[in-house]
Amino acid sequence: MNLQDREEPIELKYFRFLEGRIDLSPEEKRQYANVQKGFEGELKFDHWIEQNLSPDYLLIKGLLLEHRGELFQIDTLLIFSGQIYLFNVKNHVGDYYIDGENWHFMSGAEIKSPLLQLQRSDFLLRQLLRKLGTNTTVKPSLVFIHPEFILYNAPPKLPVLFSGQLHRFKKKLNSMPSKIERKHEILAERLVSLHLDRSPHTRWPDYDYQQLKKGVTCVKCAAFMSDKERKWICTGCGHEEDNETAILRSAKEYQFLFPDRKMTTNVIREWCGINGSKKKIRRVLTKHFRHLSQGKGSYYV
Repeated sequence: MNLQDREEPIELKYFRFLEGRIDLSPEEKRQYANVQKGFEGELKFDHWIEQNLSPDYLLIKGLLLEHRGELFQIDTLLIFSGQIYLFNVKNHVGDYYIDGENWHFMSGAEIKSPLLQLQRSDFLLRQLLRKLGTNTTVKPSLVFIHPEFILYNAPPKLPVLFSGQLHRFKKKLNSMPSKIERKHEILAERLVSLHLDRSPHTRWPDYDYQQLKKGVTCVKCAAFMSDKERKWICTGCGHEEDNETAILRSAKEYQFLFPDRKMTTNVIREWCGINGSKKKIRRVLTKHFRHLSQGKGSYYV
C-alpha cells in the first residue's frame, strides 16, 4: 500500500520554471542537473518496488522529518510487519572507489560520503520511532539504481544495494512473511503527518518579476513557444500545446514563483507574452481559478 506519493522537489520546480527565463550560472546548472538526476533515480526505484514486490507492506515516498531540532530526509520507507527498510537512492553513473571512510571519483577527487547521510537518517529515524512508541528494527540501505555505477573497494558488509543485486533482493523481500495490521498503518500515518513540506536549506536561483523573460516556455525543452491563436508551437523542438493547456500551465508557474502577487488577467497576459485580446486569458483563468473582486480590481486564486 502506498501512503504518500513522491512529490517533485521544490528546488526542481524552481529550476524548471525559471529555465529559459533567466541565465543560470554554471553552478546552478550543475545543481539543476543533480536534482533532476536524483529525482529520476527515486522514480525508477519507486517503479521497481511497485512492479516487483508482492508481500504485505506499506510504502512511504519522500519523507522530510525533524527530531529534536534536526532535519533528516528519507527517500523511501518500506514498512513490513516485523521490519522497516530505510532506503536512500542514488543515481550516480561511472566508476568510484572507497578509501577507508572516504569516497572518491576515479580521478581521486573526494565526494561527500552518501553513507554518512544514511547513517544520520537511520539514527534519527530510530530515535523518532522510539518516541512514537515502537522498537521495530530498522534496516538502512543505499540503493545505487543506475546499472552503470561501479564502486571499488566496497567492504562486503557495506549497507549498499547495487542495480545488479535488486533481483536477489526482490526474492528476499517476497519470501519474507508480513501481515500489516492497523498498528502498522497508524505508525505510517503518523510519520506521513510529520512530513515537512520544505527544508530551510533548499536553494534555488534568486529572481524577480522584472528580471524574468516573458512568454510561454516549452515543457519539453524550455525554449519559448509561439502563439498560433488556438495552439502554441515551440520554436525550439516543435512541441505543440493547445491554448488552454499552455496558458493554464503558465499561470500555475506564475502562481508558484510569485505566491504574494495577485494574479490578474493583465498580469497573465504579460507573463505569457500575449499582445492581443484578453478574452482567451480570462476564459482559462475563470474556468480553472476562483475569481475575487476587491474594490475596483479583481484577481484569481
